[in-house]
Amino acid sequence: MSIPTAPPPGWYVDPQSPSSARWFDGASWTAHVQPLGAPPPTGPDHGPSTALHWVLPVGRSWQSILAGYVALAAMFTWTLAWAGGTGAVVGMAVAAVTVGLGAWALRAAAAGGHGRGRAWFAVVVGTLSLAACVWLLLQH
Repeated sequence: MSIPTAPPPGWYVDPQSPSSARWFDGASWTAHVQPLGAPPPTGPDHGPSTALHWVLPVGRSWQSILAGYVALAAMFTWTLAWAGGTGAVVGMAVAAVTVGLGAWALRAAAAGGHGRGRAWFAVVVGTLSLAACVWLLLQH
């Protein structure tokens, strides 16, 4: 005599609603239901409704992640323009790259990705940093 085993985790016809599929986790039925014939979910949702979305750069295009971090650097490199000369050139270069990466990230987000917030952050910070560098350079 063998001990009965539960079926493996997966989508099965819902015993309470034959027109739906319900996820069986290997031990019990879960609350996850979908219409029969629908493709199964591909993985965890890291959209704006989850805390992980706001803490880590998950679910965003790599362009928006890079643009956000370069924008953080641009927030400080514009101060190099106070030194004038090479410092101003470096500050303006970082600011210009930030604006370019932000624009690229916006295009990537428009194609179906997350990351518009970081992209706009990069565009705004890059533009303000570039303006600050030019203003400080003209003051010397």
